[in-house]
Amino acid sequence: MEKFNIIPVSPGHLAEILCIERESFADAWSEAMFIELLVNPLAHGFVAELGGEILGYIMVYIIPPEIQILNIAVKKSARNKKIGSLLLKSVLEQPDISWVTLEVRESNIPAINLYKKFGFQIDGIRKNYYRKPKENAVLMSLCINIYPDSHRV
Repeated sequence: MEKFNIIPVSPGHLAEILCIERESFADAWSEAMFIELLVNPLAHGFVAELGGEILGYIMVYIIPPEIQILNIAVKKSARNKKIGSLLLKSVLEQPDISWVTLEVRESNIPAINLYKKFGFQIDGIRKNYYRKPKENAVLMSLCINIYPDSHRV
């Protein structure tokens, strides 16, 4: 099995992240949006890399005890290799976190299933949240027990 490294996002990763973003989402984030996150002290990102190639990324806000997952994507050619799971796990293992929230396109069944695998619950629907194409968002959350003898995801 290949050994992927999960490392913090740096400005040097931006070009590859943008390529993954554009191939993954019809309503892709702009370069300016990513740059804004890179300078925001509450925003954090991680990339999965193998041999210097970026294969996926996750962007989050970390405001202990909460994390809001903003975006996660894996390069099409690298999907079904558990990279999304590794990225999500790297975020869930951040210290002092007890609550994780996100929204996901209603039609994105693979992502919804990934989140459910990690124990996320569906909290509701945000009608017509996405614009291209117009679609509802599924609101999901995960409560992480932070007591010392608890088991983490």
